[in-house]
Amino acid sequence: MSIRLWTVLILAIFFHSCSTTSPNEVIDGILIVPENRLNPDSRTLKLAYKVLKAKKADSLKAPILYLQGGPGVPTLIMEENWKNHPFRKNRDIVLMDQRGTGASSDADCSNIGKAIIAVLRQDLSAKEELKALDSIFNQCSKVLNKKGVDLAGYNSQENAADFEALRKDLGYEQWNLLGASYGSRLGLTIMRDFPSSVRSSIFVGVFPPESQLFGETIIDFEKSLFEVLKRCEQSEKCNSRYPHLKNRLLSILKKLKSEPLRLDYDSKPFILNRRDALLLLHQSLYSRQTIAEIPEIIQAIEKGNSEPINKVLQRIEFMYNLVHWPMNNSVMAYEELPFMDSVEIINAQKKSELGFDIMTFEGLNSLSDWHAFRAEAHENQPVISDIPTLMVSGGLDPITPKRNSVEALKYLKNGYGVDFPDESHDLANPCFLQITQDFLNNPFHKPDLNCSTIRQPVEWNLYQQSK
Repeated sequence: MSIRLWTVLILAIFFHSCSTTSPNEVIDGILIVPENRLNPDSRTLKLAYKVLKAKKADSLKAPILYLQGGPGVPTLIMEENWKNHPFRKNRDIVLMDQRGTGASSDADCSNIGKAIIAVLRQDLSAKEELKALDSIFNQCSKVLNKKGVDLAGYNSQENAADFEALRKDLGYEQWNLLGASYGSRLGLTIMRDFPSSVRSSIFVGVFPPESQLFGETIIDFEKSLFEVLKRCEQSEKCNSRYPHLKNRLLSILKKLKSEPLRLDYDSKPFILNRRDALLLLHQSLYSRQTIAEIPEIIQAIEKGNSEPINKVLQRIEFMYNLVHWPMNNSVMAYEELPFMDSVEIINAQKKSELGFDIMTFEGLNSLSDWHAFRAEAHENQPVISDIPTLMVSGGLDPITPKRNSVEALKYLKNGYGVDFPDESHDLANPCFLQITQDFLNNPFHKPDLNCSTIRQPVEWNLYQQSK
């Protein structure tokens, strides 16, 4: 089971501080916006933002607006990563916790992440698991109703309008968008609704409005996973240490149906069933660093070695606790469910070698019951624009594959695509940094992409054989 964490992306490696100089001025502020601009009686929200002023005080270069992934992941947690970033030398960096997230949230339900982990600990049937998730989110919904939260206001269109209000409030003529994962979806919405406000856009792990997220998840997951297993097989050292991985994985998943693995996680019992194993693998596909762990994870499940499994569970629990679920659920229910192709999902399930059941895996019952608001057709249409746009993809990405960028670029007159075949969703490397910097400096000129063609094979973590 995965609770729609595919769009979470923080890019901590890419934004790691590259200097030890002292940070310059940081401006803190609060932006007041309507919760629902379609409701004249809407209550207001207080959105927290920070502006990290350019280190070169007299710089006139357009700022960078960073758009966080999720939906539902806080943004201001990125401040430390931006303080000494090279992009800040000549440009202001603007960060704002999106509505319903971080310091901009009064619509949170405490301990949802902890409650989900408690569900995962048990060996529940698919129906029992869905019922447990429904209970968690129904309780949250009741809390929000008591607070007077209008869930109709939590979507990308309102989110984009918040950032336009921020731009005007800060007095910027234009800014450059830098969006990751769901941040690319939000950025494309800003380009559509407020085109004159955007100088250029850079999107990583592209999630355009027209993509069929639910319908394509099964295919994209298996394609990514089997490609990773194939690359291990093609590596002499990896294959020697972890032979026949695909066959072993299929045997493991079959065994887990009737014999789940019992272990301790965080000093409490955890029963790892087949759906849990798929979750571990899915989340481990997000970066090349965690991809390097996948052969050992498969072997650990096979041999009952809890240490590698616990490492992945810790990452998953961290993300579950980081995400603000009311925002995540509201956006997904509004913008993805109306355009979900049930026939496509059924056909993908029939072809799945893993027996992958997205209806269980993604908790879609809980999502469909979250609220009744559904987007109109324009929220599923490509964004047509002549704004210079750079779209970056990882060849091993299990959730926003290169196909998304290729399709979206058909409608972007001044768009450029760059593919890193050995990277995944959480994409970060010096070549990417250089291409991005060159594009920011001259967005109407195609950047030099040569460094992206240099292969960087996965550096497998070859542990000692488990006993």
